[in-house]
Amino acid sequence: MLARLTPLALALTLVGCAAPGLSKGPANLAPEKFAQLPASNPGAATMTQAFVDSAQLQRVVDEVLANNRDLRASAARLKQAEALATAAGAQRLPTVGLGASASRQRAPNDQGQFNNFTSYGVNATAAWEVDLWGRAAANAQAAGYDAQGAALDRDAAQLSLAGTALNLQTQLIGLGHRLQLAKETLVVQNQLLDLVKARVGAGRGTALDQARAEALVAQTSASVPALRNAACLTRLQLDVLRGQTPADCDKADSDPLPAMPEPRLVSLGTLPDPAGLLAQRPDVKAAASRAQAAASRAHVAWAARWPSIGLTGQIGWSAGSAGDLFKSGTQIHSIAAALNWNFLDFGARKAEESAARAGFDAAVANAEQAQLVALQDAQGSLSTLRETELQATAQATAAEATVRARELALKRYEAGVTDFYALLNAEQERLAAADALIQVQTQRAAALLGVHKAFAARLTATP
Repeated sequence: MLARLTPLALALTLVGCAAPGLSKGPANLAPEKFAQLPASNPGAATMTQAFVDSAQLQRVVDEVLANNRDLRASAARLKQAEALATAAGAQRLPTVGLGASASRQRAPNDQGQFNNFTSYGVNATAAWEVDLWGRAAANAQAAGYDAQGAALDRDAAQLSLAGTALNLQTQLIGLGHRLQLAKETLVVQNQLLDLVKARVGAGRGTALDQARAEALVAQTSASVPALRNAACLTRLQLDVLRGQTPADCDKADSDPLPAMPEPRLVSLGTLPDPAGLLAQRPDVKAAASRAQAAASRAHVAWAARWPSIGLTGQIGWSAGSAGDLFKSGTQIHSIAAALNWNFLDFGARKAEESAARAGFDAAVANAEQAQLVALQDAQGSLSTLRETELQATAQATAAEATVRARELALKRYEAGVTDFYALLNAEQERLAAADALIQVQTQRAAALLGVHKAFAARLTATP
C-alpha cells in the first residue's frame, strides 16, 4: 500500500507550484458623476419614474415578458446553463456504481478436456479524482458563472425588449395622432377650397388661388397613406415582439386612439451615480460574469498540465453458483491510487492554456466595453432627455403662434386685405408646426424610455 502511494506523495510536492498569473480583471471605468444631467428646475424635463397614464404601456410590457419568443429562448438557455453547472459541481464528488454479472463458458482444462464453467458476481465500485490543482473546482466555478451570466442575459433581454416594445408603442401612438391631424386638416382645407371656389365664382378670386388650394388639399391627402403605412409597419413589429400574430392593420385603424404619453415630472436625483449604474446594469454584470468564467477556465487549462491522482475502490462477491454469493470466502475487495501525467504532449496543453488565457483577456476587454457602452447610453439618454424637453417647449410655442397667424390670415383674406398666397403659407406653416409638435412629443416620450432603459429602471409605474 505504501509503495502504491509513493507517486501520490511525489505529486503533493508540486502543489506549491504557482497558479496561472492572469492579468487583472475588468477595471472600473465609472466617472465620478454624469455630465449631461438636465437642469434641476421643474421645467427642464426631470422625468425618470413613469408616465402619468402608464396602464396601456404596462400592458405592452406584460405581453412582451409573457409571450416573446426570444425571452423564452433566453429562459431555456438559463435552464441549460444551470443544469450544466449542477453537472460540473457533481464532478468534484466521488462516483459510486453497482454491478452484477452472470456468465457461463466452455473451455478446455489442462488435459484438453472441455468443461462448462459458471460464475456469478455482485460488486460496488467507487472512484474519486483528488483535486490537487483545483481543476474540478475551477470547472464548477466556470459553469456557475456561466449560469449566472445566462440569468443576467435574460434580465438584459427583458429590459431591452420591453424598452423596444414601449418605444414602438410610443411611435405608434405618435403616428396615430399625426394621421388624425392630417385627416382633420383635410376637412379644414376642403372647407377652405370651397371658400376659394365660391370667391372665384363671385369674381373676387382667381383661378391661381383655386389651383393653390387644390394643390394644398392634394399634398395633405398624399401624406395620409404614408402615415397609415408607417403605423401599420410599426404595429406589425410590435405584435411580433409581443408574441402575437401580426394584426390586420385595416381593422386596427378603427381602434380608439390613445392619448400621447405624458411624462411624470420628478427629480433626477433619484438616479444612481455612474458606479451605481454599472452595478445594476444586467448586461454589464453579465459581461463581468463571463470574465470570471474565463478566468476559471484558464485555471482549468493550467491544471490540466499537471499530474492527476485517482483513487478507486471495490467490494464485491464472486461465486460459481448464485446461492454461494455473500458467503464467507467469496468476498473480494481492492483499493488503489493511480497517478497520470502526460508530461510529453509536444506543447498541446500549454497551447490550450495560452488559448484560455487569451480568452480571459478577451472577456476582460468585453466587460470593460460593456461598461463604456452603458455609460454612453446613460450620458446620451440624459442629453436627449434634456434637449427634447427644450425642443418640445419651443415647438409648442411655435405651434400656438402658427394657429394665431393662420386665423389672422384667413380674416384678412376674407376681408380682401391680402391674397390667397398669404393664407396658403399660413395654413402650411400651421400644419407643419402641429405635425412637428406631435413628433417632438413622441421623441420626448422615447427619450424618457431611453433613460429608463439606460439606467435599468422601471419602464412603467406599477400600483
